[in-house]
Formats: sequence, C-alpha cells, structure tokens
Amino acid sequence: MIEQFHFAFGITGPILLLLLLGWAIRQLGMVDGHFVSQANAVVFNIALPAMLFLAISGRSFDQALDLRMTLIGLIGTLILIGILLIAGRLLPQDQRGVFVQGSYRGNLAILGVALAVATYGEEVLPVVALYIAVVTTAYNIIAVWVLNSSGVLRQILKNPILIGITAGAVASAVNLPIPDLVIGTGDYLSSMTLPLALLCIGATLEFGSLFGHSRAILLAVFFKLIISPLLLVGMGIAFDLDNLQLGILFFLAASPTATASYIMARQMTSHGALAAEIVAVTTALGVISYTAGIALLRGAGLI
Repeated sequence: MIEQFHFAFGITGPILLLLLLGWAIRQLGMVDGHFVSQANAVVFNIALPAMLFLAISGRSFDQALDLRMTLIGLIGTLILIGILLIAGRLLPQDQRGVFVQGSYRGNLAILGVALAVATYGEEVLPVVALYIAVVTTAYNIIAVWVLNSSGVLRQILKNPILIGITAGAVASAVNLPIPDLVIGTGDYLSSMTLPLALLCIGATLEFGSLFGHSRAILLAVFFKLIISPLLLVGMGIAFDLDNLQLGILFFLAASPTATASYIMARQMTSHGALAAEIVAVTTALGVISYTAGIALLRGAGLI
C-alpha cells in the first residue's frame, strides 16, 4: 500500500506544489487579487478553450467520442444531484442551492484535466474534452435552476470552454485543415494553461470564515470528494468500463468544486462567502482524496 501511495503522490504532488506556490506568492504580495482575476480570465477565455480546440480538432471525431463513459458521467451526476437535493434539507433553505451546486460542480477543466493528462498523457484530451462539454452543459442548466435564477441558454452559449470544444468538434467532423501558424500559437497557449490555472487556484484560496458554515462545508466535502467518485466509478465498474476509462472517470468525478460555482453564487445569491469556502476546502482536501483514491484504485488493479 505504501508503494501505491508513493505512485499516487507522484501524480498529485506536482499539482499540490503548484497550488501551494500560488497561495504563497499571493501571501507574499507578489501578485494581488486584480492580477489573479485577470490571469484567470486569460485561462478561462483564451488558453483553455485553445488547448481543448486543438486537442479535439487534431483527432477524428470517432476517436474523441467515448459515448458510454460520457453517459455514465452525465447520469451519475444527475443521480448525485437528486441525492443532494434531499441532503440539502439538513441546511437552512437559503443555503441549499449554493450547497447543491458546490457539491456536484467539479473543476473538470483544470484539475480533472491536469491529473488525467499527468497520468495518461495528452492523448486523452479529446475524450476528456467531450465529456466536459456534455457534463458542463448539465452543470450550468442545473446551477441556474437550483440558484433560482434565469438565463441558462445565455450561460451555455457564452461559455468559452464549450465554444472551444464545439469548434474543435466541428473542425474534426469536417476534417478542417488547421494552419501551422494557428497550431504553433495554440501549442504555446496550451503549454501555459494548466500551470497558470493551478497557480491562480492556489492564489485564490481563502479560509477566513469557515466556522459559520461548518455543517454545509462538511456536507459538501463529503459529497464532492467521497460520494461523487464512489458513485461514478461504481457505475463505471458495473457497466464494465476498462481501466483507462475508470481512471479518467475518477479524476473527473473526484475533482474539487469549480471556481465557477462561486462566481454564479455571488451573482445570483447572498451566499457568495459560503460558495468560496466550499471551493477553498474541497480544493485543499482534494489533493488528499485524489491521492488516496488513486492508491486504492491502483491497489485494486482498476487503474
């Protein structure tokens, strides 16, 4: 088992160090909130969509589509949300929507992708990208509903990650030739995407007012980091996914809460602080749960 944890930490350790480095440079005053906000915007609006576009457009559409794994991810997410709607009754009514969103909405596009690529290489990016497209669309629709807001179509149509994935899928389907200049520029953007994104996540971690929302945070951690991967990987085993598919499914299902959940909660509710705390705690503890999950799955011969 020690050997399995050593292997797992070899994957998650660099992620942890980048998160800690981001937190440290923010504490030391080397960057401020404005810089982090702008860097996050570059990642979300330009670098990450470019990386996913290139990953998909460079492969045939059939190679990029893993329908069975994607459907398991989508159906498992919907089942999880149904459970969360019941568990949310343990909390004050005005906190339930923020809790539900923070407990299902994983950081698929950054932490999930980073660990899948670190483990299996960049060749898994097309499969991961299309999974993200389908599941993130569901994320946005359900988030608007549980937060009692409107404008779900606008949320989807304006999402740069979904735009990049859709453009890549269209380019792949029609066999569109991509100029070398575009590929070279995209490669530069791709190489900076995950390191910069992880530094930004670390720089945004704040733990200032956790105790006021301790029950909601503990429940969110339990469902996001434990129940979500158990449910989706369990479904993957039941439907006989292979080891590669199970590994990808685990990395995506076990991803900590996405920063987008905080942005939506801040705009649509009065509980932005709770959403930020869920992001911070699940991110901090996510490296531990990832490491333990990888070790256990590897020990069982499943990845």
